[in-house]
Amino acid sequence: MVPLAPDCFDRPAAGCAVTVQGTQLPQIRFDKQFRNAEKHAVYVNLHVNLPPQMSTVPPPTVLARATLFDVARLVGVSIQTVSAVINDKPGISEPTRVRVRQAIDQLNYHPNILASSLRARKSFTIGVIVPSITNPYFPEFVRGVEDVAHEHGFSLFLCNSDNQSDKELAYLQLLRRHAIAGFIDACYMENSRCRETLVDLIEHGVPVVVLGNVRIHPKTVVVDSKNKQGGYAAVAHLVEMGHRRIGVIKPPPTIVGLDRLSGFQLGFHDHGLPIIDQYWVEGGFDVSHGEAGIKRLLELPHPPTAVIAANDLVAMGAATALRQMGKRVPEDISIIGYDNIRMAELYDPALTTIAQPVYQMGVTAMRAIIRRIDDRSLGGAKRDFNPRLIIRASTLPLRRNRKARRLIRREQGIA
Repeated sequence: MVPLAPDCFDRPAAGCAVTVQGTQLPQIRFDKQFRNAEKHAVYVNLHVNLPPQMSTVPPPTVLARATLFDVARLVGVSIQTVSAVINDKPGISEPTRVRVRQAIDQLNYHPNILASSLRARKSFTIGVIVPSITNPYFPEFVRGVEDVAHEHGFSLFLCNSDNQSDKELAYLQLLRRHAIAGFIDACYMENSRCRETLVDLIEHGVPVVVLGNVRIHPKTVVVDSKNKQGGYAAVAHLVEMGHRRIGVIKPPPTIVGLDRLSGFQLGFHDHGLPIIDQYWVEGGFDVSHGEAGIKRLLELPHPPTAVIAANDLVAMGAATALRQMGKRVPEDISIIGYDNIRMAELYDPALTTIAQPVYQMGVTAMRAIIRRIDDRSLGGAKRDFNPRLIIRASTLPLRRNRKARRLIRREQGIA
């Protein structure tokens, strides 16, 4: 924009001379509307070629993004050869591979994954939903998934449902819109709309793996650690140690949680233990559920001598709350967890727990997805992993437990 002098409009002939950056430009004609306008300073867009001596500062150079063609031209090979090297395909000599990789580094070339997906009509993204990424169980599971995905050139779209079926459904719909290549549901909750969305994905050719003992479609792949069997083993361990008054901090109503709860119930039934509602308190999979659950159990007229926690985080929350209330684990109350997360062994006291091969379960889930991407004719499958009881310091035989309490009372009496 250039300011014009007011008297410029009084010159009807050739127009005005304009001065820019101290240099007078050739006279420029203006439209009639300008010459008839009100006489005051006006700013007008000038489209003129400046003389060489008035060249302005050049605009900053914008480096164009290197393309596949740029790499091929630098090396002196075809685009197909560069693509074959990038995708690690056979038939390319090692010297050529080295030259192509050097050119890629030199040009800072990065393949456009989205464009590749569109050309090949193939997605390279795997959707994964977990209930809580803060639960150490799930990072280990996702690590197994990611290691296999990375090996095969896939990336993950990770979602956190917070054990809320509405949130799970929203993420499922989002992933469907993103045209994912496969889907792993590690927190499936029985919900008709979630089931419909998963079935829709499967029927549109998207491989689906569900963590837990549920088959929502003949083509579903199920990865399960036999939670019912593990829950039963937890009860059996406490009964073998002489405990009869056992409290349970229940898991949430996910497929995994309900299966685990079923194992607890079957264990009580087979060992002749009555299921008394007051000793089965509502819970979940977080530390706070253990803290709240143990407080409710201790309010009972006859508190339990042992507690089964929904998982290791719940067990830690319960043990921490007991310590704050002046109680000791396992001398006053034995506690058993579930999952065998890394912290279970490091906690004080080290947790007795039911172990699952979590990392291997993630690896298996992703390998099932890869196989079904490569071969769409493959149907559903089920892979079971056996849980394992690990006895540590948080459980104690009831007789030894009572003996320890008598000794402490006697020592306190002497003191």
